[in-house]
Amino acid sequence: MFILLTLNVVKAQDSSYARQIIRSLSSDKMFGRGSCYKGDSIAAAYLSSEMKRLGVLPLQVNYYQRYSYNCYSLEGPISLKINGNELIPFSQYRVYPSARYENKIAQAVWKKQLKDGTWVFGVKQLDTYSPIVGDFQSNPICIEVLDTLLPKRVKKVEANIPLQYRNNYWSQNVVGYVKGVVDSMIVFTAHYDHCGTMGDGIVFHGAHDNASGVAAVMDLARISTLKKPYYTMVFMLFSGEESGLKGSKYAAEHPLIDYRKVKLLCNIDMFCGGDEGLMFFNAKSDNTKGFYNQLKQLNDQEHVALEIRARDNRPNSDHWWFTDMCPSIFLLTMGGPYGGYHDPADTCQGCGLAHYNDFLSLIKRLALLD
Repeated sequence: MFILLTLNVVKAQDSSYARQIIRSLSSDKMFGRGSCYKGDSIAAAYLSSEMKRLGVLPLQVNYYQRYSYNCYSLEGPISLKINGNELIPFSQYRVYPSARYENKIAQAVWKKQLKDGTWVFGVKQLDTYSPIVGDFQSNPICIEVLDTLLPKRVKKVEANIPLQYRNNYWSQNVVGYVKGVVDSMIVFTAHYDHCGTMGDGIVFHGAHDNASGVAAVMDLARISTLKKPYYTMVFMLFSGEESGLKGSKYAAEHPLIDYRKVKLLCNIDMFCGGDEGLMFFNAKSDNTKGFYNQLKQLNDQEHVALEIRARDNRPNSDHWWFTDMCPSIFLLTMGGPYGGYHDPADTCQGCGLAHYNDFLSLIKRLALLD
């Protein structure tokens, strides 16, 4: 038996609301929505107030599921000078706890350890920036620099990198629901955090990753309040994803709902662009392959996405912790346009939404196996 999740909302769909959410979450005032300057808390306050405005009911007081984890942050002025020449953060050097890059340090052609223990070393290509995270304090830190910027003879290295380790940093998931005709549930999830800042000069705006996924979930919340849905709709926005899926892990270990009543959990991450179609993770499990097959059938009929590609399950986003609790899938777009990945250029301006309405329509109409 197939039941279509239509929510009676095709006419209500409008990407301008998604653009509003993306613009707000990716603004400078959110400080990259990480632990830096408590940007995640600023974003959570915005999202909880928006849920309240829409008429979404709280699953916890103030929509917050509070928890703590260990992480790093990089706030304040930073600088790196080599032979008196000041380099540009992110584009010319990047900073990490050294424990994550011991092999790279060991293999570097040029490296130097400063008096405070900081390692500075050359690389052919800078690592894809990910937040400076860790479950334990790692001293010293390391700074990777492009080989092409190193002089033939390095005489002097000056570094000011105020890296901070935060033990038991308090954060929160933002959780709400809309009561349906029945208490069986559809759960939509997305992570609202991002990479924070790299000192005062660099903000990781995170429009594609993952303000866009949050926008889709919030849009589904908005739509579900317009007319009582058949299923109860649950909306979970996680922090700590960039730090190792921390918020979703906590939510799975401290459940706020009965996951035996969940028909489907759909996680949305990186939802801008989509010129090449959609990626569907956990498409081949016994309790999820039916969803993939029906989504593909709908797309074959309506030619919405260029392709819907099936992938095995893997721990690459927040759906992972729930896969043993209920049917759980993860959707992301393939292809541009978007501003970049873990890059300050991932801005609202670079976030293309040409396919947004069509893709969201597919999600709403996703078939449910009874």
